[in-house]
Amino acid sequence: MEISLMRNGADSIKHAHLSIEKLDTLIDGIDHNLKDAVIFLNHGIEILLKVMLAERSAALMFSSIKDYQKAKEDLKASSKQDVFEVNPNLQTVSLREALARIEYLCDVEIEDTMKSAVFELNFIRNKLMHFSLTLDQEDLDKFIDKLKFCYTISCDFFEKHIDGIGELIDKARYEYSMEDFRQEGMKYQTNEWWEEQRKSWYGISSDIKIK
Repeated sequence: MEISLMRNGADSIKHAHLSIEKLDTLIDGIDHNLKDAVIFLNHGIEILLKVMLAERSAALMFSSIKDYQKAKEDLKASSKQDVFEVNPNLQTVSLREALARIEYLCDVEIEDTMKSAVFELNFIRNKLMHFSLTLDQEDLDKFIDKLKFCYTISCDFFEKHIDGIGELIDKARYEYSMEDFRQEGMKYQTNEWWEEQRKSWYGISSDIKIK
């Protein structure tokens, strides 16, 4: 199994999308779906911003470029796989710092409306992660609208700047279970399936028998 940085981000964006979709349909259970939507959208945005930074230079992903460079130097003289094995204390940039580096170091234009939406998302995420969140119905409805806007404008931004990310998000979180495998295997063992194949192979109606 291998999970790339881009696939990681796409997976979180898709998870957020699935949770957001449920919000308008639920009578109960809004709280945990809202939590999932916030946490995974924040994570997905942060990761995909780091994908954009890494496309310019992997060093831009790290809080301390000096520490990253030292880890790269040590990596070349070792048998370890990556810089995190060389220095487990390496830190990558925060979501806010990633936005700033994309805009000011990579000269990528970011709309103020997107920045505001992402900052508010990050604020709510931090409350969920480190304290608590209380919203009355009016504030909840407003925040859900803002969450949907943040999702849409962020996806539009990444589809503009990361090749193939839209398709990767669409295909993310695909699952194929043992039960799916069993059911598919059973399908090929039924008389109905073989009858359909017989008609397809020979171009004959079902009442003609092969001797």
